[in-house]
Parts: sequence; C-alpha cells; structure tokens
Amino acid sequence: MEAVTGCVHLAIEAGCGGTTFALQQARPLLAEGKHVVWVCRDMPDGARFSQLYEEVSPVAVSRLHMAAVGDNIEHGLLSAQGLLGALNSIALVVVDDWTAKTGRVPAALTSSMKELIQTCADNDVPLLMISSAYEDASGKGWKARGSLKSETWFLHRSEGNDMLRELHRGESVETLNIGDEGFTPRT
Repeated sequence: MEAVTGCVHLAIEAGCGGTTFALQQARPLLAEGKHVVWVCRDMPDGARFSQLYEEVSPVAVSRLHMAAVGDNIEHGLLSAQGLLGALNSIALVVVDDWTAKTGRVPAALTSSMKELIQTCADNDVPLLMISSAYEDASGKGWKARGSLKSETWFLHRSEGNDMLRELHRGESVETLNIGDEGFTPRT
C-alpha cells in the first residue's frame, strides 16, 4: 500500500477501516523514529491498536501525539498546528473523523482545516484527513464531505466480499484485504 504524500482527504464508507488505514500509514514512520500528530474525536479502538502495533516498540509508540477532542475538532487542529511549529521531526498529521457523519460542515471548521492544510504544506508534512463519505442521491457514486483543496481518495467495501476494500485514488482502484495487520494488496 502506497504511503500518503501531500494532502489527502480519505472519504470512507462507515465501518470499513479508515482509522486502521491511518494507523497503518503511521506505523512505519513511528518505527523509523519520526513523530506523528493524530487528532480525533475518540481514541482508536484499543484492541485494534494493539493488533496493528504489536511489533512496534513502546518508545516508537510514544512519538504518536494523539489528541482525542470529542466534538471540538477545531481545538485539535490548533494543537496540531502548534506541534508543527514546535517539532521538526513530524512525518505525518492525521485528522480522523474530522466532519460529522451528516449535514453540512460548519464554515469555521472548514476554515480551521484550510489553515492546517496550509501549515502542513509550509512545513512539507503530509496530511491525511478522514471523513465519512456518502453516496450521491442521483447514483453518480461516492462524495466527500467538506470542500477542501486536496487529493480525495475513497475507501469502501467491495461488493460481494466483506473482507475486501476498494481504495479509489483518482482513476486508480486498488483492491485490499483487511486483516489483523491492517490492509494488504489482494493477490
């Protein structure tokens, strides 16, 4: 699976592994001694975290700067910007579940996210933003919440097999298996 570079908005079908995808993106960076900033509403599932990080040393995991901020995502975005200014070894910023699952994204939240996008770009740090996708009412496919200037990827279940996921990156579609270690390319 390809590492996230630049600014990526990952729009996901509910329950298909967006947090797992992000934890898997962070894992090799932490193992290399780099720092990862993680902003989320709720902490990732402890059992799933333990599965994915079983082989990662506690010292490496300590470089994961996690802020679970409930519904105050804007506060977490400000914290992430502060860390970007304070640490020069940040290799990735993750904002998990940055929008509500329904309704419009508040203008203030969109503005704060745009500021974080700019700060990450200025510091040459990749940014992975995760939100729930929704299907267009006209049947024209998946849509992402929030209008941000970023590359948008979509992650959803593969029709007919609940253990397979499809990762859409532009015109490219990659079929992935999901297991205890996270995502692996389907062979």
